[in-house]
Amino acid sequence: MIWRWAQTKAAGNLLWLGVSLLLAVGVWYIAVTSADPIQQRRFSSVPIQFVESDAAVMTNSSARSAIVTVQGSQASLPRLVEEIQVRADLSRLGPGAHTVPLGVSVEPNASDNIRRPVLRIQPAQIVVDLESIESRTMAIEIVITDPPPIGYRHDEPQLDIAEVVATSAASHMAQVTAIRGELDLSTSRSPLEQEVRLYAVDAGGGRLNSVTLSPQTVRVSARVSRRDDVRQFSVRPNILLHTLAEGFLFKDYSYDPASIFISGAPEQLAQLSDTLLTERISLAGHQENFESTVPILLPDDDLFVMGGNNNITVAIDIIPIIVSRQLDSINVDQFGLKGGFAVTIAPRTVSAIVNGPVALVDSLTAADIQVSVDLDGLAPGVYDLAPSIAINQGELSEANVSLSPSILNVEITSSAASDSEAEPEALLEG
Repeated sequence: MIWRWAQTKAAGNLLWLGVSLLLAVGVWYIAVTSADPIQQRRFSSVPIQFVESDAAVMTNSSARSAIVTVQGSQASLPRLVEEIQVRADLSRLGPGAHTVPLGVSVEPNASDNIRRPVLRIQPAQIVVDLESIESRTMAIEIVITDPPPIGYRHDEPQLDIAEVVATSAASHMAQVTAIRGELDLSTSRSPLEQEVRLYAVDAGGGRLNSVTLSPQTVRVSARVSRRDDVRQFSVRPNILLHTLAEGFLFKDYSYDPASIFISGAPEQLAQLSDTLLTERISLAGHQENFESTVPILLPDDDLFVMGGNNNITVAIDIIPIIVSRQLDSINVDQFGLKGGFAVTIAPRTVSAIVNGPVALVDSLTAADIQVSVDLDGLAPGVYDLAPSIAINQGELSEANVSLSPSILNVEITSSAASDSEAEPEALLEG
């Protein structure tokens, strides 16, 4: 009966329908894989996620990352970078050495529903060492890393808890000698309260990061107050201004430090003024900026400066007094004129205004300033020329001098022309 049905027209149609579906699926698969071909890609250094054991702690592992080869569509591979997970399950293991297989999984992706990637992992398994977990209750030590500023003291820090529980592998716990926290009081001038993070240390003071603490922080309070046997004083340089040489000005000064801390009996400190002077600083012989290191005068030998440095450094600025002076009737010279020419310069004398330090300007005379015009290479004619200036005072230069007038009228003639003009005048006189 089945054979008869297979010979019918309906059976033939159904056969052609099945063949058509297979062809359609094949064409669709070829089209899809041509547009988005299947590729393989290696992902290196994929971190291994360890599922921790409740009975032991891992102290060593033959690998911490793995290489994963992924096969999938070209479009889906780049999106798998953050979706690949490699795990080592240690949850049921106890102390000892164990060979643990690595499992690989890929998080589902909406665009990857049809073609799931095929994974390969290297290494396929790792060796881990587990040790028994040890816990110990230990006291907390607070270390003052920086004391309060000079003139302040602190009391012993107070903690809201006295102990913490330290947990780690037995071999690591054997190295723990103390649980510490650090407190910085370098900017504290009043009582403070703050949270301090704790850490475990070995005999050499090195931190043991493998040790877990519970709790990890402690609340610390410390009372910071002013010391009654230390007092801060301002200091002032004792500069003798009357010793400054004539012709100079005291412009400014600065010094360091501006204040000091002095230690002594409270009743002695209470009798001192707020400002202390240094030894006298003479300005005699100084005509420019200079520095001087001088001690601070203390009224009592029982007092001493905190830190041991009883000196301050003073920087003093001294400038010369600048004056102006006019010198008249300075002769104008000439140079560079060849023989056979005559020259007339108008005017033949000029005035000079000199600006500079009073000590230099006051000693100048007209003879110390030379004014001249350069006639080298000039042909007969009339010229307006700016003269050059030379000054005999070495610390003054042309920049310190201005002339009046600043431009001179110069006429150059040939000697023959001058003689021919002079002959008719001689005949008239005869």
